[in-house]
Amino acid sequence: MNEKAGVGAMMRTIKSLTALALVSLLAACGGGGGCSSGTSPFGSTPGCANGAPEAQKLVLLLSTNNIGNSGSQTVTATATATTAGGQTVIGVPVAFSVDANAIYTPASTTTDSKGTVSAAVAIGSDRSNRIVTVTAISGTLTAAASFAVTGSKLKGTPVPAVVLPGSAGNKVDFTLVDGNDNPMPGQAISIAAGSLGTATGVTGSNGDFSYAYTAPGTPGSLDVTATSGGVSNTQTILVQSTSGSIAPVTTTILSASVTANPSVVSTNTDVTNNRTEIRALFLGANNVRIKNVRVRFDLDGDVNSIGGSLAAASNIVYSDANGIATTAYVPGSLSSPTDGVTIRACYDSVDFVACDPAKQAKTTITVISEPLAVTIGSNEKILTGSSDLTYIRKFVVLVVDSSGRAKGNVEIVPSVDLPYFFKGFYEKLGGVWVHVVRDPLTNVILRAPIGCPNEDVNRNGVLETGEDRNGNNVLEPRKSDVAVSMVGSTKTDASGLAILQIEYPKNVASWVQVKILVSAAGVLGTEGRASWTEVLAVPAEALSANGAPAFVTSPYGLGLGITPTDPDAKGVPLACSDTK
Repeated sequence: MNEKAGVGAMMRTIKSLTALALVSLLAACGGGGGCSSGTSPFGSTPGCANGAPEAQKLVLLLSTNNIGNSGSQTVTATATATTAGGQTVIGVPVAFSVDANAIYTPASTTTDSKGTVSAAVAIGSDRSNRIVTVTAISGTLTAAASFAVTGSKLKGTPVPAVVLPGSAGNKVDFTLVDGNDNPMPGQAISIAAGSLGTATGVTGSNGDFSYAYTAPGTPGSLDVTATSGGVSNTQTILVQSTSGSIAPVTTTILSASVTANPSVVSTNTDVTNNRTEIRALFLGANNVRIKNVRVRFDLDGDVNSIGGSLAAASNIVYSDANGIATTAYVPGSLSSPTDGVTIRACYDSVDFVACDPAKQAKTTITVISEPLAVTIGSNEKILTGSSDLTYIRKFVVLVVDSSGRAKGNVEIVPSVDLPYFFKGFYEKLGGVWVHVVRDPLTNVILRAPIGCPNEDVNRNGVLETGEDRNGNNVLEPRKSDVAVSMVGSTKTDASGLAILQIEYPKNVASWVQVKILVSAAGVLGTEGRASWTEVLAVPAEALSANGAPAFVTSPYGLGLGITPTDPDAKGVPLACSDTK
């Protein structure tokens, strides 16, 4: 080999080794699928340790810096692992952690093909306003980012707003709600009331807390500051011997409205505290909010005598800087018709006693208790029992409360009565089996069967003197001719529905009138029961069949005795007293 050829071969070898080293380096640092498990002729590969991917830098980004505290939103935290030069690394293990009572769900535990891994962060059961910090950890590397939880609102109403020095029985009502105005129960609340000291407590089931106090003995102003859910609210009470120190409203009130949240509220027992928040809003020109409007809330005469109480009682409530005056309506034990309770807000620019009809606003609410009404209904279908010996009819029972909302978990009690039984038989006329009775004197077919009242007059199941009109020593119809039962649960479901059925032998079909009575447990008034009356139905196909149906003759007789138009002394057709 000449010298020139040898030099060329050496250069080609060097280029090949250089290219191989570059490929190994790129592959090791995430460009092509992880670190090499072999030994590099050029030493260790940056960003790799023991043949496994190793990040040299960790970046954490959040999808938003602020979410509401209703609990419906989440924050996506995305961690990205890179080399020192910024190249993403695949398969790097990453763990997350959160503080401030938040929770998270990781999508994976290692970085994907883009060098990223994410987690969905939720606020958890804590709906207070706060800062949540999310931390991503990979080996010795960490990255952190924070987002704010907001939405808590603390409202306060002093009752009354002006108190006498040293007077007892005063209070400030506070209500804590989230960003959707849903109550925030079980939240710690602290009160600072100047010379009266401090107090602590927990918000109730409606997010409510009432701070009761005895006024200071000297005139002045008293600031009561409540802190809960990450927010604070201060109410200033005037302590003075006379009223009238709050300046009159000089802005013309152009709009006054009252709302209730919720507008449907349940009755109360000794262990419940159901309530609805009442808000009066006062606006002037250009929708400016008017402060210090005097408001008295009442039940507008309580025309339906439902009762209940208002948190502010008969005291004057002053609108705040947002033009809002609030109280709460707490129902008693009675339910109301739909929109049966009226909340009235009487208002004025100055203190007042009597309500001016020209200065009032109203809203209505519905107080619900036990279910109010029960309905029973059915369809056109007649089913055949599993033994092929019976027919089945199904019925639906629907229960609602006074606002028309479905009422679930209500116990349904069904029963049946058999008011009438019938005599007669079927003949096939024109290809159809027809329900008939023949007049025994003229042999004329009477299309209507003879209807006879239930012989068990008092429904006690005992054969007593005078009841067995046809003298066959049996009370007809038998109570067991029809059976009623619930299908599935005996209680209504979440839609307020329950299903029942009646089942009867095929030969009894069309010969007994059945009355179904359903009762809903706990329903007061006249609407707590419903009934359905029909003659035991037969399927249409049985009437058009070639062969005689099972019910071709009445099990109670053919009605071939005395003419049914001759009534006896009791007003019962004489044929009912005949065994034929």
